[in-house]
Amino acid sequence: MRSPSSRLSVCTRIAAVSAACAVAAACGSSGGGGGADSVPVDISVSDAPVGDLAAVVVTLDRVTINRPGSDIVIETFPNENPGEPDTETITFDLLDFQGMDRLLIVDGVMLGPGSYQNLRLHVVEKDSYVEEADGDIVPLKAPSQELKLGGFTVPAGGPQAFVVEFPLMHAMTYNPSPHRYILKPRGLRIVDVALGATLSGSVDPSLFEAGEGCADKADPTEGNVVYLYQGHGLDIDALGDLFDPDVDTDAAANLEPPFSAEHVAADGSYLFSYLPAGAYTVAFACDAADDDPELDDGILIPNPADEWIELDVATGEDRICDVPIDGGGCV
Repeated sequence: MRSPSSRLSVCTRIAAVSAACAVAAACGSSGGGGGADSVPVDISVSDAPVGDLAAVVVTLDRVTINRPGSDIVIETFPNENPGEPDTETITFDLLDFQGMDRLLIVDGVMLGPGSYQNLRLHVVEKDSYVEEADGDIVPLKAPSQELKLGGFTVPAGGPQAFVVEFPLMHAMTYNPSPHRYILKPRGLRIVDVALGATLSGSVDPSLFEAGEGCADKADPTEGNVVYLYQGHGLDIDALGDLFDPDVDTDAAANLEPPFSAEHVAADGSYLFSYLPAGAYTVAFACDAADDDPELDDGILIPNPADEWIELDVATGEDRICDVPIDGGGCV
C-alpha cells in the first residue's frame, strides 16, 4: 500500500514552481539564513522509475546545507494541507514523482548567492520502505542514514528552485541477505530547474528483440534500456553498463560509465529529465534486465550495434531522439 503522505496538496505537488508559492506564508517556511542579498530557494525531489516495484517510500526528518563557517539545518517541511503548520518529517513515494513531476520538500529557505558544499538528506529508515510488485514490504536503508549529494551554486537574483533527481535504476540496489534495498547518493544530481533540459523519445518495439541475445526474451518489453554518456568521440566498443568503480575494482580501466540510464516503457517511450546542458552520447540496449548498478555486467551496448547517436543538449532545451535514429539525427 502506498503511504497516505503521497497524497499531496496542489501547493506541494508541483510540475512547475510558482514564484508566489516560493515565498507565500501559505506554503510554509523552512527557515535558514543569509545576508541582505539572500534569496528564497526551493528544493524538490523527482525520480526515474526502476524495475517492477509498487512504491519506493522515503521519510526525511532533516535537510542540511553545508556552507563554509556554518551549516543550515532544516527540520520542518511543507504540510500537505495548505495553511496548516509545517511538519517535523516528510514522507513521499518517489514513484509518484516521475519525469518532470516533482515534490517540494524545502520551501523558501533564505540563501545568499554563492557555492554550497553539500546538500544532505537525512533518511528515517524505520519509516522508509520499498513495496514490491507482490505486495511485500521491504526495508529501505541509506548509508549512515543520509544521502550526501554534493555541492550546488545559488545565483544572484530572484527566487531559485532546485530539484534532486533520483535515477533509481542507478541509485538503488537490492540486498538479498538481509532482505532489503539500499538507496545511495550514486547518480543523484542537483539541478537548477530553470536550467534543466530533457531528452525523450520512442524506441520502435521491433528493436526489443532485434539485438544480439534478445530474440528469445520471455517478455519482449523487459530489459530495454537507453544509456546516456557524457561527451562525444567515445570508444563505442567500451560503453559500459551501470557500475560503481569504488565497488567493482575489477572493471576494465577503459570502460565508459554512463551518466544515467532509463528503462524503456512497454510502449517504447523513455525520458531523461532535469539534465544539465552538455554533449552526450545516447545508446540503446535490448538485453539490460540484469544491470546491477554496482557491478559491470558486460551488457552489450549498443544492442543492436548501430543504435547510438551523439547530440548536444542546450540549457532548458527539450530534445527528442527516436530509435532507430532516422538519418543520424535528433530534433
